[in-house]
Amino acid sequence: MRLLILLLGTMVLSGCSVANYLRLKYENDDLEPNWQVGKTHSQLDAEISAKPYVYMSINGVSGFKMMIDTGASISLLEDTSKVKALGLKEGYSLELGGWGDGENSRAYQTQVSQIKLGNVSFDEVSFAFMPLSQTDYFLRPEEAVFDGVLGHDILKHFTWYIDPKKGTVAISKAPYQSSQEDITIPMRVFLSKLYFDSEIDLGNNQTLEQEVVLDTGSRHYFKLNNYYVRDAGFEFKGKTVTGSDFGLNGQTVHQRGTVPQVKVGDLILSNVKTNFIEGDDDGKSVLGSSALSHFSYVIDYNNLTLHLKPYRSTKFTARYNLLGLELRKLTNGAFVVRYVMPDMAAFGSGIKVGDEVVSFNGLNAKQLSQTDWIALSSTVGEHTLCITRNDTCYQLNAQHIAGYSNVQKLY
Repeated sequence: MRLLILLLGTMVLSGCSVANYLRLKYENDDLEPNWQVGKTHSQLDAEISAKPYVYMSINGVSGFKMMIDTGASISLLEDTSKVKALGLKEGYSLELGGWGDGENSRAYQTQVSQIKLGNVSFDEVSFAFMPLSQTDYFLRPEEAVFDGVLGHDILKHFTWYIDPKKGTVAISKAPYQSSQEDITIPMRVFLSKLYFDSEIDLGNNQTLEQEVVLDTGSRHYFKLNNYYVRDAGFEFKGKTVTGSDFGLNGQTVHQRGTVPQVKVGDLILSNVKTNFIEGDDDGKSVLGSSALSHFSYVIDYNNLTLHLKPYRSTKFTARYNLLGLELRKLTNGAFVVRYVMPDMAAFGSGIKVGDEVVSFNGLNAKQLSQTDWIALSSTVGEHTLCITRNDTCYQLNAQHIAGYSNVQKLY
């Protein structure tokens, strides 16, 4: 039973839904990409904020915004107005979940006649359809600012070229030809996810060897399942703060700290902000998009390699949410407060979960992306944040926390 649960990775199933989940995976096993004649490479319409997104067509309708999620075994659609307008038929039932302390969520299988990504199309594709707006992943339906997720069943057919600084995404049918500038990391596929080995320096002469999932669907730097830390007889003794993350199983409150070093192949990252997620031994640790954003990178499914090309002007430096507000973008352009971190700048200010943030330092929230907010919230100094409730503005003073966001030495 334990192996079967592990098989499902971050999308966990239970009961009779296990069989249906495997049925969905097998339905897409025989998918073949149909390239336009003479094409082997395609530049995609893309948007890279805290995570990478591309736009695709479904059944001839264009403009569906899909997250590139290497941490997802299957692809899914959510209940945005654009997806619901397709009138897709409800198939067999599913039960999906992931990070979070809540229950798994009900979903169902559906099938589309065709999807198209740039110069490539797939016919008769099965998706999981999940009413995310009715789950704890969202506080409000207006958080549905993308239409779904491309998982391993679609991603595995290509070599993916992702450049966060330029905001570009391209795909190719050919393997990547590496250069001397690249940091090349071998990967392996296990149960429809990409894995690699890592060494994590926890400080105090504690080095943890850990299998890690490459997860472009996580906006964080590094998530470390605290189960494995305890199982090794270790304990992270650095400064931590309380944070919150939201997955398909809703909210999980956890501790965040800065580990001295994470080594993956020839890649060495120092002072890495880490979310110590509490979970059982089936939850995998992940390297996320905030770490990858320091590089132009290639995910080569042909050769099972990750290639990282460092930006010459960028040194790896983790950003910290010094204001202590977890915000999500809304479809109206504003942000909604999902969590207020204890003992940080916003705590005790009067800002509450559910408040709608409409401006920050005089800038209309509609002008700010999720990435912009992350950058602003990590800036030391006085900030003005305004919400719709009672048309109130707050003065918040963001400061570093010694040993957490301002690490003077490796402990």
